[in-house]
Amino acid sequence: MSLETSLIRGVSKQFGVRSTDMKYGGQVDGDCLRKTAVWDFNYDSLPVGGATNQEHVIPANSVILSAKLRIITAFTSTSTTTDLTVGLEQSGGTDIDVDGLITAAQATQTTIAVAPSVIDGASGTPAALINATIGTADGELIVQSSAADLLTGRAQVIVEYLIPAAAP
Repeated sequence: MSLETSLIRGVSKQFGVRSTDMKYGGQVDGDCLRKTAVWDFNYDSLPVGGATNQEHVIPANSVILSAKLRIITAFTSTSTTTDLTVGLEQSGGTDIDVDGLITAAQATQTTIAVAPSVIDGASGTPAALINATIGTADGELIVQSSAADLLTGRAQVIVEYLIPAAAP
């Protein structure tokens, strides 16, 4: 793979095969305002904002409509207290809300150990970013484990959001 950068517009054009990792996320087709983003990841490679320049970005002032954590392969760990949190952070590492999409109370060791299953960020006590704006900074996905002892697991995060309306 090679890159060519245009000095006038400051954009890069890629040539050849480009390997991607869905851990960085991507957008699924949607209408002009409602968007859906999907991230796939394994237990040993949890998404973190700003890790590369490939992360999918949810634009500033977007409103999160829903967030789901789909467990594809059950998560196991060496302890019984490991849970996951799913949220957003800026590319520089500044937190927007690290459990604003899925809280630890929703993604407990018991719920992430069952596959296939879906954990909804709006169920029970909704996570803070559900039906709320993400604020004035672009957001990138962050998934954290409460303990660094995960042994197995594969999941997918699906976030549906409204992009900010253009100013009149």
